[in-house]
Amino acid sequence: MSLPILSTPTYELNLPSTGQKVTYRPFLVKEHKVLLSMTGADDNEAGRIIRELVDACTFNKLNISKLPHFDVEYIFLNLRAKSIGENVEVVVNCDCGNKIETSFNIEDLKVEKAPDHSNKIMVTDTIGVEMSYPQFDDVINIFSADKPEEIFDLVINCITAIYDEVNYYSTEDYTRDEIEEFLNSLTKQQFEKIESFFVNAPKVVQEIKTDCDKCGRHNVSRLEGLANFFV
Repeated sequence: MSLPILSTPTYELNLPSTGQKVTYRPFLVKEHKVLLSMTGADDNEAGRIIRELVDACTFNKLNISKLPHFDVEYIFLNLRAKSIGENVEVVVNCDCGNKIETSFNIEDLKVEKAPDHSNKIMVTDTIGVEMSYPQFDDVINIFSADKPEEIFDLVINCITAIYDEVNYYSTEDYTRDEIEEFLNSLTKQQFEKIESFFVNAPKVVQEIKTDCDKCGRHNVSRLEGLANFFV
């Protein structure tokens, strides 16, 4: 007689990028063991683990490699909340030097998007570029490489089209060298307009408010990115 297999609860969330409803389950014990192996792992290995756990816990229904990075982060943090616990212990450093121990509910996190943010950027009065959000692996590669040329490559990969008042040029119809030539023709100020797309892109954030018991200062701290959520 075989041992009984327990049923696993499921939950739902909406993808921040599209609003698509996603069904997910908590980590199983075997997956939690994998999660623990992230301690000491480099960025690429940690990224691989996160990607595989998100894929398994969403029942392989999503094309994880194509999702914007903030979608993957949002799913993973919700998985963490349902699997390990909603409360996360953190230490806030006050300007006076005092360290304040506090906690927050990870289910209160949100995906923040600037109200005027757009994936279409006018680099001149008549020429614009259409962008896509970087994928999770792209962001991991940027952090692990820490090389300026990697950022330039990311910009190239995220341009989906170039357009003017008359024509729309899909980058699928052009070589990488041709796209690079276009970028190299921009002034520094014009290129910075494209860079601002990444700076102002949606991001997973958690605001933490604390009062210092030493100096009385009211502190408002923001956590952004997976590394700061102590997952």
